[in-house]
Amino acid sequence: MMQRSGLPARWATFAWTVILCVVGCKVADDLFGDDEESAPDEPGLLDRPVVIPSRGSNDNGGAAGAAMSSGGSAGDGGGGAAGAAGAGGAAGAGGAGIDVPPPAVAGTPGRVVNDNVLACDDGDCREAGGRCDGDTCVIECDEDSIICNDDPVECPDGANCLINCVDEDTCIAAILCPDEGDCTVNCEEVGTCTEEIDCGGSVNCEINCNETDTCTGVFSVEADLSALSLKCDDDNSCQGQLVNCGDAGCLVSCRGNNSCDIDINLTGQLSRADCIGTDACNGEIDCSRGQGCEINCGGLNSCAQVVGCGRDGNTTQCDVTCLANGSCGGGVNCLAQACNIECGNESCLNDVVCLQGTDTCDVDCGNDACTADVICSSDAACTLDCNGNRSCQQQVDCTSDDADCTVLCTGDESCDEVTCTANNGACDISCDGDDSCPRGVTCDSDREVGDCRFDGDR
Repeated sequence: MMQRSGLPARWATFAWTVILCVVGCKVADDLFGDDEESAPDEPGLLDRPVVIPSRGSNDNGGAAGAAMSSGGSAGDGGGGAAGAAGAGGAAGAGGAGIDVPPPAVAGTPGRVVNDNVLACDDGDCREAGGRCDGDTCVIECDEDSIICNDDPVECPDGANCLINCVDEDTCIAAILCPDEGDCTVNCEEVGTCTEEIDCGGSVNCEINCNETDTCTGVFSVEADLSALSLKCDDDNSCQGQLVNCGDAGCLVSCRGNNSCDIDINLTGQLSRADCIGTDACNGEIDCSRGQGCEINCGGLNSCAQVVGCGRDGNTTQCDVTCLANGSCGGGVNCLAQACNIECGNESCLNDVVCLQGTDTCDVDCGNDACTADVICSSDAACTLDCNGNRSCQQQVDCTSDDADCTVLCTGDESCDEVTCTANNGACDISCDGDDSCPRGVTCDSDREVGDCRFDGDR
């Protein structure tokens, strides 16, 4: 009897085992099996490109938005293309590392999107002399601080960093900003920030020198990969060594009198220097290797040295505006895909030149401006507009390799002498101002229009 009664129990156990196996295999097949009928073109896992995103990246429409290792933004490409990779070698388009800055915030120079996931570690922040406030390490530098005054500030990586110089003559040691986070340094007491600030690994870097005699001595800024915003908006601020903008662009604001007596290298996707104070920006200013740059010399006698574009590499567009009396006293040299130069009110007192290799060149000279030579050597169209009275007082020379040259001498006593060469285009010269072009016009081109045959003295 026991044998008979035990036999059905074993069969029942076996039957339940079979049922569970069938059901389990079906579930596994649904989860991991290939459904060729429903998605015949979907590659298998081993066939898909493997993309390991950096911190703060996301996946949008099949594109891997690999963030910059020093603080990047998510890519927003599609069609399986990989997003921008950082200097740390994150996967980029085609699997290659590409140094591409995050996108600018609404086209604002000196500010980009920071999508990194940040956190402030209490221990690391205390070691740097600060305290955590959310994802920010806050460092207060007073007259008794060892860190800031004797020892350099070293912000912890992976968090934002805020440095406040709360007493006069503090923050007189070097400052190293964090990797991946944003960095803000407030030098807003007299005599603060007299050493280098290195924020090359940060995403955004903001330095405020908004008190007289701040950011002086051997003060310098190295931005490298970060987007830099430097404000020198009080008198005698930012009288140091060098401001080196980086690939993400920058904004340098010099609104104080005698501010920004410092060399400024503008680079990156969008950069601007505003030299608004009297005698502001009296160091060298150059815009190179960027996507677009503006140099605004709006203060009396501002931009005393040569304002240059393309010295260290071609830039897409360079706009130089010199509208205050005595501004751009050293002249302007531009090498870019597009050079736009405007001089007015007794400005541009030395040569204004679009250098060989420039595509399009437009120069506008107002009253008593451009008192030295005005020269264009462009590959594409060139327009020299001497519309101000007594503008372009010396040689006006226009040369285009593949397009037209236009020289407009409409101001009274403008354009001492004009030379035009356009072998593959037209020379179009206008000497309509009273006593303009007194030494005549020389043209060498396929087509000659306007006053090309004018010999002068009319």
